[in-house]
Amino acid sequence: MGDTVQAQCGYCHKAFRLRTDQLNREVRCPHCKTVVKIAPKTETAATAIDAIRDVVAEDHQLTTMRTGATLRPGLRSKNVAIVWLVMLGVGLIGVLIGLFVVFGPGGRDLMPSVGGSLTGHHFERDGTAQNTLPGAAPPSGDAPMPGPGGRPVTPVAQKDLIQVKVERLLRGYKDETVTYAVGHVRNNTADVIRSMKVVVGLYDKEENLLGEAVAVLINIPPRHVAPLVAEWVHERGVRATKWQPDAAWETSPTGVPAELPWLEASDPWPKRDPNSVAPEGEVSIKVSNHGSVPVRDMDVVAVLIDTKGRIVGAAKQAVTKEIKPDTSEEVAIRWTRCAGTLVSSAEVWVQPQY
Repeated sequence: MGDTVQAQCGYCHKAFRLRTDQLNREVRCPHCKTVVKIAPKTETAATAIDAIRDVVAEDHQLTTMRTGATLRPGLRSKNVAIVWLVMLGVGLIGVLIGLFVVFGPGGRDLMPSVGGSLTGHHFERDGTAQNTLPGAAPPSGDAPMPGPGGRPVTPVAQKDLIQVKVERLLRGYKDETVTYAVGHVRNNTADVIRSMKVVVGLYDKEENLLGEAVAVLINIPPRHVAPLVAEWVHERGVRATKWQPDAAWETSPTGVPAELPWLEASDPWPKRDPNSVAPEGEVSIKVSNHGSVPVRDMDVVAVLIDTKGRIVGAAKQAVTKEIKPDTSEEVAIRWTRCAGTLVSSAEVWVQPQY
C-alpha cells in the first residue's frame, strides 16, 4: 500500500486517510459518501497554516498562564477564524489600492496608448497631440475670446474637448479638380468656438504627400457636432487615396474676423432629379440669422447620406441671399457626380463669408 495522508471532507468535515496517488482526483468520502477532490498542500499554504498554528499555540499558552486552564476547542477555532479574516481583509485592501492606482484619477495615463495608421478610417483626434497647424503659432489662451452675450470662451487645448473625425475622401466632385475630406468636428466644450481651421494631409497609395485639404468652420455651438468638408484643389487626373489620421487644427486662425453672425441651418431636404439615374440633385435648407446684422453672402456645405447612414457625397457652394437678423430664408445648393438615388438625407453647415 502506498503512502497515505490525512484528508478532510469539504462537505461533512470529517477526517479520513487518503493515498498520495489519489490527491487532485475525485474520491468518495467514506463517511458521507460525497464525491470530493482533495488538493495537496502547497509550500505556501503549509507555511501559512503553520504560522496560524503558531499564533493559536501562543494564544493558548497565554490563556493557560493567565487562567491556569487549557484552551477550549471552540475558542481555538474562533482565534483561527479571526486570523483568517485579518489576512483576507489585508489582501482585499491591497487589491482595492491597485485598482485605484490603475483606474483612478490620472491612472489611465499609465496605460499604453494605441496609435493610428496612415489611412486612419473613423479616426478620432486626441486633442493633446497637436492643436495647432504645423509652423503656426498656438492659439492665444491668455486672452479668452468673447462668446455670445460677452461670455468668455474657455481655451480649447485640453484632451477630448475638440475631436476631428475624417471618415472618407470624395474625389473629383467639382469638375474633377477638387477632392473633399469629409467627416465631423465635435465641440465638447461648454462654449462656442468662434472659428476653427482644419488641415488634412492627403497622400497617394505610396504614401507620398500630394496636398492638403482645408476647411474653416465658424461659430460651432457648445456640445455640437458640425459636418466637415475640407477642400483640396488640384489638377485633373490627380488622385489621393489616403489621408492624415491626425488632422491638424487651430482655433482663432488668422484672417477670420472675431465677430461674425451666427447662422443656423435646419430642415435640409435633398431633392433628387426626376431621372433616377441622374448623378445630380439639390439640397434645400432653411437658414436662420441669429446675429445682429444682415447677412448677404454665405458658404453652404452639405454632406450627403444614403439610406444606411453612409456618406456618399459632398457639396460646397457660395450663396448670395440677404437674411435679416432674427429671420429665416430658404436657400438651395446642387450636388453633382453623386448618384441621386443613393441620397436619403443631408447634413448641412452654413456660415457667412469673410
